[in-house]
Amino acid sequence: MTNKPGYFEKYYEENKSKISSNRKRKYETDPQYRARVMAASRSYREAHRSEDRVRMPRYQKPVVEKAGDGSDVVLFSVGAMAVYLDRSVQAINHWERAGILPPTPYRDERGFRFYTTDMMAAVRDAVGNKRRLFPVDPQMRESVTKAWKECGVPVKAQSMKAALANTVSVQRRPSRAIAK
Repeated sequence: MTNKPGYFEKYYEENKSKISSNRKRKYETDPQYRARVMAASRSYREAHRSEDRVRMPRYQKPVVEKAGDGSDVVLFSVGAMAVYLDRSVQAINHWERAGILPPTPYRDERGFRFYTTDMMAAVRDAVGNKRRLFPVDPQMRESVTKAWKECGVPVKAQSMKAALANTVSVQRRPSRAIAK
């Protein structure tokens, strides 16, 4: 039988100085207790030291799919695109809802949207260094759509499977922002 949450809280609150002094005394006088405490501390440090310090957020892990021509297509989520563009996910969502960006053809069955690096570079080239897109450049959607088509992205595909089947791997020229 387990104790109720907070069952011993009152006891430990009233006796914390006594318990602490007993632990300190035992640590100083009992070599076996001290060895157990030090071993537990050492194993805790080693377990935490062995973990990767830098963890890649889930949204930055790419998804690799096969294109219709047999090549690999590396797809990134909206979160990765937001990091790439130095914008928020909400901004990208707003751009797509407002019609500033064309909808991506790479949508899985759950509705998650994916972008290739060439697609993200095309959006970055169209947006430039503007912090806000108001007033909206009316030609932005057309320029992004044209750049996506040049990259081999089937812009009008209705499903992820159809988009991947019609994807052609084309190496895009380095963008103006990268070349500078």
